[in-house]
Amino acid sequence: MYLDHRITVKIARILDMIDMSALLLDAMGNVILPEGDQRMFTMPESVLQNPTEPFVYGGVTLIGTDDEQPVFICLQGASEDIKKCAILCAELINVLLKEDLSQTSREQSLRLMLRGEVEGAEFESLATEHEIPMLCNRCVLYFYFQDVEIESALQLMSNVIDNENDLITEVGHHSIAMLKTVDEEANYTELEEYANAIESSFLTESGTVVYIGISDPRKDLVTIPEAYLEARNSINVGRIYHANKHVFVYRNLLLERFLNDVSAEMGASYNSYIFNRKTARLFNDEMIHTIETFFDNSLNLSETARKLYIHRNTLVYRLEKVQNAIGLDLRNFDDAVTFKMMMLLGKGETTRKFRL
Repeated sequence: MYLDHRITVKIARILDMIDMSALLLDAMGNVILPEGDQRMFTMPESVLQNPTEPFVYGGVTLIGTDDEQPVFICLQGASEDIKKCAILCAELINVLLKEDLSQTSREQSLRLMLRGEVEGAEFESLATEHEIPMLCNRCVLYFYFQDVEIESALQLMSNVIDNENDLITEVGHHSIAMLKTVDEEANYTELEEYANAIESSFLTESGTVVYIGISDPRKDLVTIPEAYLEARNSINVGRIYHANKHVFVYRNLLLERFLNDVSAEMGASYNSYIFNRKTARLFNDEMIHTIETFFDNSLNLSETARKLYIHRNTLVYRLEKVQNAIGLDLRNFDDAVTFKMMMLLGKGETTRKFRL
């Protein structure tokens, strides 16, 4: 369960009322409160199986708020008084969460639907209550603001969305999702240009970058959780293989998604056939930049030389050095594809840790 800023403020007040060290954790052991605490705890299986019973573990008392989608109270100590206090806090927070869900706003409902936290009749009921059409061609845009607080991001977003057709909601402490209405024949170039315009606007307004993922379109509202995952995963995958880009279209990342599914061990093994100690001096930053520019310009020698401000013969000389070292002629399409795949596998090995 994701708790938006409005709810976490209310829960923080409850925890502040008790005179002891208290944490609020999610089911993965991540600290929700206090904000900014980056610690991660290992959640005992006993707690996850029976969350509403207080459990003493490593000198702390843990208890969840309910059986279905609990968040967990963690209090320092193991006395009976601390157990009673933990139970009381859990009950108060549970009441607060249930009351909040009974008064669900349009934005909260959208978040629940996108994250797949409601389904079936409840899903359709929320859509009907907030007049969100079940059948309409839409895609999801996922925005990740690495260095901007969510309140500021929402304020900036309110200036760029189409309030008649598009909906936005907070989905993380640095993330927003947009449900955007698109034409039956979705134009991905226009969507990417739209996202680039938003990215440029954010850079101008806040001085920081925003990463944007764009899903495939969906006709039926019940399938938007899939679109939400596509948009979010576009950023996860895109940042690995295209470090200089900030806008990623799910449909355009087919090769990258395939390579990302290759295990880290296998990727490193294949990458080492080309990138190893023997070739380390050859594949310096300048050579890699030359090769990437050559690929970006569709293996066109003249255009690549012009972009690099070098003579065409200099470019040919560099490519021949690569051919002599590893046996791949990058002017040949098949060899170029082989080299690029091996290079991308190396990027996956070194930067795979980032996940939204």
